[in-house]
Amino acid sequence: LIESNPTIEISEMSKEKAKVVLADKAYMKYHIEHNNEENIKIAKIGDYISLITYPIISNLTKLKNYKLKNISSTTWLRDVNNETLQRISGIAFSSREALEDHELFLEKYENINHRKLGKELNLFTFSDYAPGMPFYKHNGQIIRLELQNLLRKLQFEEDYEEVYTPFIMNESLWKDSGHWDHYKDNMYFTDVDDLKYSLKPMNCPGHMLIYKNEHHSYRDLPIRMAEFGQVHRHELSGSLNGLFRVRTFNQDDAHIYINKKQIENEILNVINLIDKVYTIFGFDYEIELSTRPDDYMGDINLWNFAETSLENVLKYNNLKYTLNEKDGAFYGPKIDIHIKDALGRSHQCGTIQLDFQMPEKFDLNYINENNEKERPVVIHRAIYGSIDRFLGILLEHYSGKLPLWLSPNQVNIIPVNNKLHLHHVSRIKKLLKSKGIRVNVDNTEEKMGYKIRNAQISKIPYTIVIGDDELNNHTLSVRKYNENKNEIYKIDEFIEKIVSEKVYS
Repeated sequence: LIESNPTIEISEMSKEKAKVVLADKAYMKYHIEHNNEENIKIAKIGDYISLITYPIISNLTKLKNYKLKNISSTTWLRDVNNETLQRISGIAFSSREALEDHELFLEKYENINHRKLGKELNLFTFSDYAPGMPFYKHNGQIIRLELQNLLRKLQFEEDYEEVYTPFIMNESLWKDSGHWDHYKDNMYFTDVDDLKYSLKPMNCPGHMLIYKNEHHSYRDLPIRMAEFGQVHRHELSGSLNGLFRVRTFNQDDAHIYINKKQIENEILNVINLIDKVYTIFGFDYEIELSTRPDDYMGDINLWNFAETSLENVLKYNNLKYTLNEKDGAFYGPKIDIHIKDALGRSHQCGTIQLDFQMPEKFDLNYINENNEKERPVVIHRAIYGSIDRFLGILLEHYSGKLPLWLSPNQVNIIPVNNKLHLHHVSRIKKLLKSKGIRVNVDNTEEKMGYKIRNAQISKIPYTIVIGDDELNNHTLSVRKYNENKNEIYKIDEFIEKIVSEKVYS
């Protein structure tokens, strides 16, 4: 088709005429009826006629730097109840060099794809019994817990109070909170005792109920309420993508209850906490301020005040940011943080949202200095965003070689001879574990070279070999990941080395 370079005729006509021309094409007819433009553009190539809504290449001989990638299934209008369609995906570039560069990037990416690494490192799996819902194996669960523990420690230092809310709550809660109109199509529902319940798609309404359950004074503020909450959101099957797009994920959520005077200082504290966390992982990041969307909820004067407050924090502290107009949450403007990974890709993870609406919806109060009831302001805050997605980002950022503190297996011990050395190895393992070091023993009957290679493939930071010399001299022969030489340590020396390295760095 490209070589023959047929003429592509483009014409413009009224919607009524376009319906006649495309009368036998139901899908195109639907788009004509839902098109806001007065006139419709039609393209004709040979006997084929199609509605077009975007510029096209009229000279097909220019279409040289392209590649078709795959065929997948989807559904009409992305509705699972509609007809199944086939989708052909491809890429095109303005030059052959750009196409080749992209192909090289994809080839490199395949080696560090978090789904591939998750399988190699025995971290997580998926099942058709729960599509889009990750099953974490022991190694993967260790990483999740370490990520939580890091943030739990930092939040403790910043006076956060950790809470826990139910996975399932009455449907009416989401209507009261204002989330219903925005999230109902992505929620899971069930009936209990003739009442309708839903799995929570977010944690904030539960936190509002906890706040409302007690009386509060201005002296109590700010109240920083945090939860590692498991949420469920229905995503279309075609959009699921490893840990990057799932149907259930763990959210490092926090809601901070403050008065208006505390807004700017508390926002800055959150930004500093985000900076501290991202610095630990070596991420550069960019800040984006998102303003009032068209479907906003509440008083426009409060919105203006909220947007000004966020902007003041960024300007007064010389924080560079870009403006993303009309992309705020329906209840308030927000600051989004986009991290850059080792491949130069941008991921939106952290978010800070200012909310005057939900305290109104839930009738939240505190007693002010004049002994009068006053509405608090709420800051919604997440740093990882989704711990599951953040884990996937980390795997690709580090190419699977996680920092020592985050590695599921920090030390692998290999006995040269199971019969002669395994008992000594067991004692060393017990000693290392008593110091909080995660240890694995490879006591399989495989050859030594295979065991060492397997430890390298598993990206275990340190591998210890125990033979006669080590047994007699009370030493350890240690090989670091990706190095070919062994170093000899006294047992106490090695423990001291690991403990000093096993920090958040």
